[in-house]
Amino acid sequence: MHLPKNQFLQEKQIGKKYQLIGKITSINKGENFHNIDLLLLEGFSINVKIKPDFFLFQLEIEKIYWFEVLYLNKNTKNIFISEKYDYIENVLNLTEIYNFYNHFFKCSALSFSDLDQLIQKYLYKIKNPILNNITKNLYFKNQKKFLISPAAFKMHHNYYGGLGFHTAIILKNADALSEVYSFLNRDLLYSGIILHDMAKIQEFDFFTKKYTKEGILLGHLILGVNNIHEEAVFLGFQNSEEVLSLKHLLISHHGLLEYGSIKKPQISEALLLWYLDDIDAKLSTLGDILKNTEKGTFSEPISVLNQKNFYNPDLN
Repeated sequence: MHLPKNQFLQEKQIGKKYQLIGKITSINKGENFHNIDLLLLEGFSINVKIKPDFFLFQLEIEKIYWFEVLYLNKNTKNIFISEKYDYIENVLNLTEIYNFYNHFFKCSALSFSDLDQLIQKYLYKIKNPILNNITKNLYFKNQKKFLISPAAFKMHHNYYGGLGFHTAIILKNADALSEVYSFLNRDLLYSGIILHDMAKIQEFDFFTKKYTKEGILLGHLILGVNNIHEEAVFLGFQNSEEVLSLKHLLISHHGLLEYGSIKKPQISEALLLWYLDDIDAKLSTLGDILKNTEKGTFSEPISVLNQKNFYNPDLN
């Protein structure tokens, strides 16, 4: 149960240090201090003051931060002064991060930690040493940012955790279809799925909802292939069949050139990746829209489905 603000403050002792975590709602730069309004999980805001000399990096409104504060009495007023702060991603574990994000923002139905466990289950199914090492290295280099990021601004999975959730769904669907179509190489398929959208964290700034310079000029397909190439060179695998095939999965996963694909799929695992990516993007969007469509009526036109209006049958 959350404490009311008065009780929260009464329990604090003058001269002691505390940790505060919350979402910044306003920043005012005064003559002696930067004044930060920090909205806590308890539902109230606390003013945190930062001396300009201790301003470590630019803080932004609507982001969640961790502060170490000193509780002082100054001119008969009790104040919190911070000399240290950081992004919560650098301080908390995935479960704790999800609790804060899920409180303040729309998030995936599965927690970041649950998504991590599910994706790692498939990561460690990759037996091919070249594919395993490249995929594992890139995953753990980008782990937290990848699991927290949305998959898009407006379209499918446009909530925190959406990128990891989209990846997890495709992995589960690929697992089922690989049982049916046994000629598929699961190592290549799982590796391609885990990495196919990972470079979106370089393509977009999901907080500002803007494309990065690299995102505008290159896009996540090229950025993803570059990441694979750099990792392959580092490991000495750059001339392998595995790396060539994996790169093809990434540059072809949009399927058609008019959808942004650089090449059309010409490897069976690339073809399936395109289909699974497309299915999840469309069905996830359709499912969200039908939740808000009364039974026995048609939806609004859906952009990812050629502006078609979908009927929601009045069935039990």
